[in-house]
Amino acid sequence: MKNSYNISIVIGGICVLSLAMGISRFGFTPIIPLMQRDIGVSEWNIAVMAATNYLGYLLGAYISRKQWVRSHLRVCLGGGIVASVILLVAMPLTLNNLLWALLRLFSGFFSAILFVVASSIALGQGRSDQAGYLYSGVGIGIAFTGIFVPLFDCLGGWTFSWQGLALGASLFGIAAWYTLSKVTYSEARGTGQSQSRNCFTRDYQWYALLLSYGLEGIGYIITATFIVQMIKSMPELSHIANQSWVLIGLAAAPSTYLWAQIAKKTNIKVSLMLAFGIQAIGILLPVILHNQLSALAGGALFGGTFMGITSLAITLAHELQPNAQMQALGELTTIYALGQIIGPIVAAYLQSHFNILAPSIFAVVVLMLALLVLMTLRIKKK
Repeated sequence: MKNSYNISIVIGGICVLSLAMGISRFGFTPIIPLMQRDIGVSEWNIAVMAATNYLGYLLGAYISRKQWVRSHLRVCLGGGIVASVILLVAMPLTLNNLLWALLRLFSGFFSAILFVVASSIALGQGRSDQAGYLYSGVGIGIAFTGIFVPLFDCLGGWTFSWQGLALGASLFGIAAWYTLSKVTYSEARGTGQSQSRNCFTRDYQWYALLLSYGLEGIGYIITATFIVQMIKSMPELSHIANQSWVLIGLAAAPSTYLWAQIAKKTNIKVSLMLAFGIQAIGILLPVILHNQLSALAGGALFGGTFMGITSLAITLAHELQPNAQMQALGELTTIYALGQIIGPIVAAYLQSHFNILAPSIFAVVVLMLALLVLMTLRIKKK
């Protein structure tokens, strides 16, 4: 009975992450070219919307560290689900750039809140070993957007694409609430109140993990946000842009489980270093080989690592901070969000002053630096 209860909670968490991350957050990626085509949205406005979304994610990650959130997980869960759906519905109801930026800001904010809350509920109470399953939700949501956005586009262009994503998010949200509302109030409160700041240990191990994870935020976000737009801009590859995004989602969905298994065979340090290296290859592959095979292979390698890195990093954080897991998750999410703000800014500068390949090369360098930081960790195999 307890095992089926835990499975039900993880399924609910998967639905939350599919909504909050795969659809609400990354659904913007395949819609970017549609907004450019249908209403001529400029590169600058796209960058502003992306940047405000990352800023909102940073703010949400910071707020999620507060005691009030930890003590009101179900309120934050329900409010975040409803708000995320409403924000998706609102996107095609205006053509005002400022309102778009605000909508994406709040979308990022609630994405972070839902990410931390779902992780806390699904991985709390001794369930941290379920991380490999939980974070497959992000890949499922990404695959959903890649498969259905082209269909929604055929039905009504960019406006119906946003509305279609809102409908899909609603279905995920209903399933998530139905499942996670079964978590008792005492368990939800216990997950938050048991996290004492006095139990939080700040040592070299913790700062090394934070630094490497923040660098991952910088390195991966360039590809995660703009890959569909970049591939569509290449005439010889434009027809596989949506397929590459679907492939990223399909590769991401099982990746968290697979990386958990790799970590069991080796250890978290080795598996994290391997994931960083493979991700760097995935980003670099389309840069050095301009063909369909390299673009799709690069997408698969990228999709197969970025959520695996998140899952492994959070698992390691739980091991390093066993008595302050939600605070640890909040700090990890905050540093990750900060990296996601820095990444596009530097990428835009490099692209304007050098060439279109410079941001990808920069991302690879950052990931290699993160790998070097990980090498200094002292993690023993259990």
